[in-house]
Amino acid sequence: MKSLIGYFRNYRLQSILSPVFKLLEACFELAVPLIVAGIIDKGITGSDTEYIKSHIWLLVLFAVVGFASAICAQYFAAYSASGVSSDIRRALFDKLFRLKVSQYEKIGSSQLITSLTSDVNQISSGINLFLRLLLRSPFIVAGACIMAFTIDWRLALIFVLTVAVLSVFVAFNMRSAIPAYHKTRQGLDDLVDSCENGISGIKVIRGFNRSSDDMESFKAKSGLLCKAQKTASDISAWLNPVTYMLINLAICLLIYRGSIHVNAGTLTQGETVALYNYMSQILVELIKLANLIVTVSRAVACASRVEKILAIPEDGKEQKKVEFAAGSSHSVEFRNVHFTYSGNSEESLTDISFKIEPGEKIGITGRTGSGKSTIASLLTGMYCPDSGEVLIDGIDIEDIPDKDKTSGIGMALQKTRMFSGTIKDNITAGRTELSSDAIDRAAYLSCSDEIISGKTEGLDYKVSAEGSGLSGGQKQRIGIARTLVSKPGLIVLDDSTSALDSGTEKRLLDRLDSLEGDPTIVLISQKIRTLKSCDRIMLVDDGRIVAFAGHDELLESSEEYRSLCLLQGEDAS
Repeated sequence: MKSLIGYFRNYRLQSILSPVFKLLEACFELAVPLIVAGIIDKGITGSDTEYIKSHIWLLVLFAVVGFASAICAQYFAAYSASGVSSDIRRALFDKLFRLKVSQYEKIGSSQLITSLTSDVNQISSGINLFLRLLLRSPFIVAGACIMAFTIDWRLALIFVLTVAVLSVFVAFNMRSAIPAYHKTRQGLDDLVDSCENGISGIKVIRGFNRSSDDMESFKAKSGLLCKAQKTASDISAWLNPVTYMLINLAICLLIYRGSIHVNAGTLTQGETVALYNYMSQILVELIKLANLIVTVSRAVACASRVEKILAIPEDGKEQKKVEFAAGSSHSVEFRNVHFTYSGNSEESLTDISFKIEPGEKIGITGRTGSGKSTIASLLTGMYCPDSGEVLIDGIDIEDIPDKDKTSGIGMALQKTRMFSGTIKDNITAGRTELSSDAIDRAAYLSCSDEIISGKTEGLDYKVSAEGSGLSGGQKQRIGIARTLVSKPGLIVLDDSTSALDSGTEKRLLDRLDSLEGDPTIVLISQKIRTLKSCDRIMLVDDGRIVAFAGHDELLESSEEYRSLCLLQGEDAS
């Protein structure tokens, strides 16, 4: 919680003024029973009309000032809660974009979504109630006990005993409630994950008639969440009835003992009414405190989850000051690289070493799961090797500033992620500095100009987040245009032409040969015909490099490569 407290720094004044105004309101509230006691004992009993009138006006004044204080307290509490939660949400979103891919995959999108929305909302509610009631409720309870001692110390012991018993019960309840709410948040993460998978994979689920299985999985996770929520609610549900029971028993005892003292003449009727009012105030405040504890328990559980994400360590490696020409053609070198995905026991890449000269066009092929895409991910800096080095122009890729890395290295994936907006928006990806000529040139090189010319709106054609209305090949071409538009010196196409027909793919590859600046190109594909024109082709199998040479040389030296050619109907002679 310490790291989250720092977010109150910009709202210190509001965070102080809110409880101060609440305490001011509480002071007026504590004075009311004594004024009422005076009206009963002096005004009504003594038939003093002036005394009654003057003190009624005093009560009205207290009510007006107390109401104004409550409004101010609510305003400052809401201001502070909204500001702090907004800053936390912004920090979370910023953290999301600074996480490594491996860290993001470990956390999962479901927890990140829940933390950005529901968790932050719960924190906001907790802060709001915390500022308004945390000081007020204990102050009223303690103040009522002290005021009771000024009236009759023997009856005041009933107050002390009641508050002590309730405090023990509340502490025990809160100790059990916070872990229970942790479980509900985890259950919510699992349910969100199930919904996300079901919605994103709805075509596959329906295509294989697995809707009923997906529904059963959803029901199971929903049932677990429901069970966790019921457990947490059952724990919290004891607060109100136990509080009511203890306070009402205390009121009964107070009235009984007060009546005895009134008959004995050691206590006035007004003082008895004042004691009853103070006990009623304690009842109201403890009910508020119970609700506060329920809300704060949720907020603490949510804050703990958010803090864990914000506390994820970033790469502590200090980046050196290096000169990296982002727009020029780059050399690439892997030196004894080993890599294992998080949670896997076996290495995905084992002792990978190779070198690519500037301006070379390299192909990478191999069977599914051989490690082709892993090499691409390491080559673009998405992952860091467990051991070994990945060098761009002789510089460790981890030392290259992120801005230079993203502008100097372009990557297009097999599955192109489309964003809601126009085709132009999807090509530029928010890079406002790109010129119209650069966009048109990238569209031509990627054969996306054929898509654009077929739309009445052209580049302003609206695309949904899922890219509905566009085929897989059209999405891939737009993804390649997104990669080429910034003119990177190293281009990695990770099976990003898999959905293209042979004619379109040939035109695209031919146009890539006319790229300005002679960039280094790495083509990853399972199709030999896509890679035949490359200067050299790397054959990868089980995370190791089997062969690395030109197409003709591989046909002569590699039996595995010849087998791949024969399987794909390519001439292996």
